[in-house]
Amino acid sequence: MNTSRIVQTLLLLTAAFTIVGAQAVERIDDGDSEFDPIFSIDEYGADWIAGDTDDDGVTDYVLKLDEFSQKRYEAMDFNRDGLMDDFYIYNGGVLASEQLDTNFDGAIDLWIYMHDGVRVRGYERDTDYDGTVDLVKEFGEDS
Repeated sequence: MNTSRIVQTLLLLTAAFTIVGAQAVERIDDGDSEFDPIFSIDEYGADWIAGDTDDDGVTDYVLKLDEFSQKRYEAMDFNRDGLMDDFYIYNGGVLASEQLDTNFDGAIDLWIYMHDGVRVRGYERDTDYDGTVDLVKEFGEDS
């Protein structure tokens, strides 16, 4: 193979990988567009129930109930750095999804979607922490 043929082949492969990589990842629809994670513990208002799970005097758990006194949202400060990093979303008191800041940078990078509050339906991941989902995995439902 001559040099120009190798260069043409490399350019073609580079273009193909660029196009494939640039295609949008189809995200899983979680059905709760109103949820916006609150990272700062100080921003949780009076409509949230606050707790201190390790008795160090700092809030590290909050809970918000719906109009039927069922869980609607929960947030936890998993690594105890003063910022919430683990968020749970409930529908009718049943766990629907979880959002996590796995590298503790103040941005969600893992979304887990539940089926019937027990089984994982799928997940989305921002593996390079650039704010864009680049990995989506869905699991089938058991009969």
